[in-house]
Amino acid sequence: MNRAVLTVFAPALVASALGCREAPSTPIAPRPVRTVTVAIANGSDTVVQTGDVQPRRETDLALQIEGRIARRLVEVGAAVARGQILARLDDGLVQNEVRAAQAELTSTAAALELARGNLARQNKLFAAQSASAQQIDEATAAVRSAIARNDVAAAAALNARRKLGYTTLVAPEDGVVTAVGANPGQVVAPGQMVVRVATQERDAVFTISDRIVAATSRDVKIRVQLVSDPAVAVVGAVREVSPAADPVTRTYRVRVALPGTAPMPLGASVTGTVELPAEPVVALPASALTSDGDRPAVFVVDLATEQLRRRAVTVARYGDDRVVIASGLHDGDRVVTAGVSKLRPGQRVALAERGTEK
Repeated sequence: MNRAVLTVFAPALVASALGCREAPSTPIAPRPVRTVTVAIANGSDTVVQTGDVQPRRETDLALQIEGRIARRLVEVGAAVARGQILARLDDGLVQNEVRAAQAELTSTAAALELARGNLARQNKLFAAQSASAQQIDEATAAVRSAIARNDVAAAAALNARRKLGYTTLVAPEDGVVTAVGANPGQVVAPGQMVVRVATQERDAVFTISDRIVAATSRDVKIRVQLVSDPAVAVVGAVREVSPAADPVTRTYRVRVALPGTAPMPLGASVTGTVELPAEPVVALPASALTSDGDRPAVFVVDLATEQLRRRAVTVARYGDDRVVIASGLHDGDRVVTAGVSKLRPGQRVALAERGTEK
């Protein structure tokens, strides 16, 4: 019985023993990839930014004293010249102050003249031994007191006349009125804006990235064109670059001085064109870009081992269908340009270009 069972199961045991042996593994075929050969070139780039025309300076003009506006002689958009009267206050009260101060000055001047005459008489009487030294001292003190009162009155009269001048608001320089803050009949406080005047000098203002700021020198010339009429174009120079970036957009404000004859109205939209200096760069298809942690990277084929190496790179700028690499690659590197999301470092690959060449 036992011999029969053994005879039945013997073939199964032999088959099981043979199955425990590992079958020879089939090598994984290299993955075909498309690549491009890196060729570093010195490339320049044309940058176009949109901005607007703004006055170089815009000043809020105000009166130095409180009062009721009698007349405002300009409206928004009016061109004004240096020294032109822009507004007047009702100066009735100030005129009365001037009259009162002038009357007080006349009174103190008469008192001073009387005191000096009395001192002269006392000196003559003292010489004739008809007046005492005490009377001379009293007359001298009266003259000094009269001089002091006259000086105070003269200063008050001068201040009153100056205050009368403060009732008129004049333009400090040539410009154009961009806003008004008070109307005739309105009572204004000292320092309250009545008229805002922009200077005739104008700037084109742009907000640009830190990359362009770092790559552009301060003496570069910028071509500025009107968006509404590109035929109107001038060449300006950088006048001011903000020292700190905007905390939200991380961009810098740049002001470009426009020539005085530039026919560009305030607030007009303009474009600024500048040529960035040449720099060694590599242009790759955008499909070649992957990531290494939080840094951009590409896959480079090691031609000796035919394996992939992931290499971090520095991106200079992005385009619609390409990416410009500033550093991280060398002449002759073979960079994978397609299917990078399915690749991994160390993977063996075969260059599709070699198959084509064969």
